[in-house]
Amino acid sequence: MDEVQANTSKTLTLTLSADPVGNDVTAVLTHSWSGETVLDSTNCTRTGAGTYTITYGEKAAGSGNYYLEAGGEHEVTFTYTVGSTVYTSTQYFFVYEPYISSANFFAIHSGLQSAFSASYATYEKKVRRIINTYCGQDFYSFPNKTITLDGNDSLALHLPKPMYTLSTVYADYGDSDQLLIHDSSDSTNINLEKVRSFGNFESSWHIRFKNKTTTNVNKRLMGDKFTHRSDYRIKGDWGWRFVPQNVQSASEILIADMMNNDSEYRSHRIIDVSLDTTRLSFDADFLGTTGNTEADILLMDYTTYVMDYVV
Repeated sequence: MDEVQANTSKTLTLTLSADPVGNDVTAVLTHSWSGETVLDSTNCTRTGAGTYTITYGEKAAGSGNYYLEAGGEHEVTFTYTVGSTVYTSTQYFFVYEPYISSANFFAIHSGLQSAFSASYATYEKKVRRIINTYCGQDFYSFPNKTITLDGNDSLALHLPKPMYTLSTVYADYGDSDQLLIHDSSDSTNINLEKVRSFGNFESSWHIRFKNKTTTNVNKRLMGDKFTHRSDYRIKGDWGWRFVPQNVQSASEILIADMMNNDSEYRSHRIIDVSLDTTRLSFDADFLGTTGNTEADILLMDYTTYVMDYVV
């Protein structure tokens, strides 16, 4: 899957064996994680026989606001007509935020720039994925997204991604009896809050009902917990507003390791080599580390643990 950096432009090309009816090809851009439409049906540009492109860049020229502001997988669905039949074709790409930019990395390791500047993105991508796997989460931003979760008969609700801004929450969204139980823009309807966890990070994995809620009429109707078999439509800014400094530092260490080949033994968990006879000793904790102790320590506070329930 292609990758593109957040808040930049991406051009996609659809190639057909011949032009469709009316040279008409449209595209819809969707954010896969939330399922929301980022940009509705838009006409593509014909650049040659059977070739059509669409570019997702700034929302308005010079605004600095991009359609590709949210991390994660995006889906583009092309629609066109051949004969009397309507067809669709889908392409995917991934939006990411580098955990350390090439400029910041080579400012620290200037001696590596001439040899590795052209291949930097490959190293950064590999390290980013190692960190994501080690930590059990990624550090992208998903601003202004909405998802729906089931209630759990509890005061607090666990989120699938951490959240740094909580905007609105509807109970039983779409039903005839839906309730807006939280609205950060309405001082009379602020009933929920993010739960601060260890480290006091801005992003939180839980939201909960406040001890003292507002006197909005919805409070009397909704109770004070996330009711089982009710769904809650939660809108806000998800993920991380920015890449934490510790994650940036860990990325810098691991990229430098790879460029200097210092990670070769560690990547195979070799901890001892005897030269007179061929003898290799492997660390028993094969998958328990990034391969660098300093990086492990830097990432320690950002590591999540998931426990599956045995039923």
